Amino acid sequence: MKHIVIDLEMNKIAKQFRGNYKLSSEIIEIGAVRMDETFQVIDTYQTYVSPDFGAMDPRIIELTGITDAKLVGAPKFSAAMDAFARWIGMEPAQFYSWSMSDIRQFQTEADFKEYGGKIIRKMENNWNDFQEEYSKLLGIEKKIKLKQAVSAADYEFTGAAHTALADAVNTAEILKLSKNPEEFEQVMKPVLDLFRIDHKDNTLLNMCPDFFASLTGEEYEDTSKDSTKKKKKRK
Repeated sequence: MKHIVIDLEMNKIAKQFRGNYKLSSEIIEIGAVRMDETFQVIDTYQTYVSPDFGAMDPRIIELTGITDAKLVGAPKFSAAMDAFARWIGMEPAQFYSWSMSDIRQFQTEADFKEYGGKIIRKMENNWNDFQEEYSKLLGIEKKIKLKQAVSAADYEFTGAAHTALADAVNTAEILKLSKNPEEFEQVMKPVLDLFRIDHKDNTLLNMCPDFFASLTGEEYEDTSKDSTKKKKKRK
């Protein structure tokens, strides 16, 4: 059984190109890591994907560093998916990503572009939301960001954030750690100890608001009975 960790970068489709189309974004990069049955990395994969609708959104260029020039000569969606399927191979595999957004993008774009490759069904039948699994390991309901998960494990983030292969590589590192309960307990002990606090008047939120905010990307102010302040999203 192989384990495939996947990350995607997408470009927004401008309204003038979108019209009444249901597709709001297109895949522009696929990054993946192949792991063996013991979750050891054995190969990596990266490809750019040429979009069908318009040029790169300036905000996406700033976020990912992917320019129109980088996409020149890249395969279109169907060809990119066929090549990706060949790299994955025929043997059984489990697929992982940080959240469910990537498999939903595969499904939506494949439907819209009438791509009939079997790889879509193979992925959706064997997909794992590792972000959710990781939160369960910590014993929390909130879903935290990948970069914060890497920092919490005292790892140094590999590569640039918001590049598909780098995000896949870092997700694979955390996945590998999670499959070794003894090592996970040892490495994550400071974080686990905080999340295991279960005293009625001393919750993690009240005792360590800055730490919790750094993981979830939210700001918290005092929400005790004597306060009227509310939780705020970071801008």
